[in-house]
Amino acid sequence: MAAKNILIIYNPAARGGKSHLVQKAFTTFLQKENINFDVYETTANEDTKQIKKLISNNQYDLISIVGGDGTINLAINALPHFDLPVLIIPAGSGNDLVKMLHYNKNIEEIFSLAVAPNPEIRAMDLWRCNDRLFANGFGAGFDGAIANKTANKKSFLPSKLKYWIEIIRHIFFYSSPNFKVNGISYPTFMISIANGRVYGGDFKVAPLANISDGILEVIRIKKVVVPLRFLYLPLVQLGKHLNKKPIKYTQESRIIITSEENLDAHLDGEPISESSYHITFESKLDVLI
Repeated sequence: MAAKNILIIYNPAARGGKSHLVQKAFTTFLQKENINFDVYETTANEDTKQIKKLISNNQYDLISIVGGDGTINLAINALPHFDLPVLIIPAGSGNDLVKMLHYNKNIEEIFSLAVAPNPEIRAMDLWRCNDRLFANGFGAGFDGAIANKTANKKSFLPSKLKYWIEIIRHIFFYSSPNFKVNGISYPTFMISIANGRVYGGDFKVAPLANISDGILEVIRIKKVVVPLRFLYLPLVQLGKHLNKKPIKYTQESRIIITSEENLDAHLDGEPISESSYHITFESKLDVLI
């Protein structure tokens, strides 16, 4: 059934501030279709409280998220329940999760899902890490350090260029810490715990991932010397790394990571730094595809 009343959760800072172009195009589309909607612009100040209040006080039949992976992460953590279907409209820099949902659909085709009489729905897994939910992936070590380094870093450079500069810098200088994963300890360059196939913009970290199977892909890369880091990085980008010697690949439904010191990590690209991470299945979320 086509949506009649939509809450749009929109991040005006996504894609370097250019997400407003997508948001404007979407609201114009809805106006032409005579669909009622409210727009909530994220502010990084009490967003969770405000979104929960909006959903509690209104009878929405669809939640639309306009932004990137960070906006999706904010939205799923703000939902008071998972009873409403969600339409994700890509308007971020990476849009990694959308690559497993909308495939080759253009933006107009994605808009049209909001008014489709019988849209296809996919039940997407949501996972909990400590007190936060994530949809696409958790990463610690190398990529966690990059996420923490680039977070809120002011720069005149485009987001992707800034990200790649930090990747190259960390390839040369990142030290592989020793931490436990489900009780097994050794120096680790990085660990990716993925629900989706792609994150970091272009990296097919978990090429076999399925966002609806209730299982996480765990890719743990042992400590490797700098020249081998340059060798393996393009393989990870292409998704051709799972059978390589420094990599331990498993599928898990529960992961516990512990470290003697805080370990830099990220959830859907959003930086965190704690000494332990407990990851478990949380719920299913119906997503229009």
